[in-house]
Amino acid sequence: MDIKDLRCFIVLAEELNFRQTAEKLHMSQPPLTRRIRQLERELGVSLFKRTTRRVELTEAGQSLLREARGLLLHADETARRIRHATSKDSNRLRVGYVPLALYTVLPQFLDQCREDFLELELDLRERTTDMQLNELCSAEIDIGFIYMPIYSELLSTKSVYREPMKLAVPASHPMAKHSAVKLTDFASEIFIFHPRAENPAMYDDILRCCTVAGFSPRILQKADDQSCMALLMAGQGGHFIASGMECLEPNGLEHLVISDTAPTLELAIAWRQEDPSSVVKSLINQISSV
Repeated sequence: MDIKDLRCFIVLAEELNFRQTAEKLHMSQPPLTRRIRQLERELGVSLFKRTTRRVELTEAGQSLLREARGLLLHADETARRIRHATSKDSNRLRVGYVPLALYTVLPQFLDQCREDFLELELDLRERTTDMQLNELCSAEIDIGFIYMPIYSELLSTKSVYREPMKLAVPASHPMAKHSAVKLTDFASEIFIFHPRAENPAMYDDILRCCTVAGFSPRILQKADDQSCMALLMAGQGGHFIASGMECLEPNGLEHLVISDTAPTLELAIAWRQEDPSSVVKSLINQISSV
């Protein structure tokens, strides 16, 4: 049995929904289905009862779930201990980051790395916050630039960047030429959202701000193969953006300042509390906090 197949099985056994499981694992649904079928062929049993309305574990599936959790826990802990034990003397720094960091705080951080540690090999990996948290805890990366807030007893964080978000609308929108707008002006509009799994903190903060403004937003959630910017250009709704990302957006859009209850993006640098690396400790101490 492949470890990756077992991971997919466990998440599906907990979610009992192929679409939600695929989203949580950051993969499309067909590869997930193939992995589960391959696992069932290897074991010679059916692990799930599938109908058009629901997915349920079979008795064999329940038995495998109990065993698989223990196997993966042991495998993950073994890998984490090995990676953690070797990180002290490693000449390689593995850095995860969300896209906004690339256009704000990451360049300065990388300059500091090159200035202080000439022989340091940098391994940069663009990841969602959720993926970085998992990789930090399993010692697959050493430092992460993530969206706040996060809650972890294993990790420490230091806030490094904060900004209010703007609302992007097509240039043809009736409010497009206003220098500032209120969120309440858009109570009847449709908002284009990324899936919550990509950034739970941002998703929840936008909902909170809309609630404070006195309405529940009408949400159009983009699919995996859709671009928020393409939907926006097609006039499908408004989209909250980070000011630091404005330079990457196509022409034909206006970025509106929200004067009442604007959601806020906060970036932090995160690292394992028990990390023995002197390089990590030095870089954390030098990076400026908000």
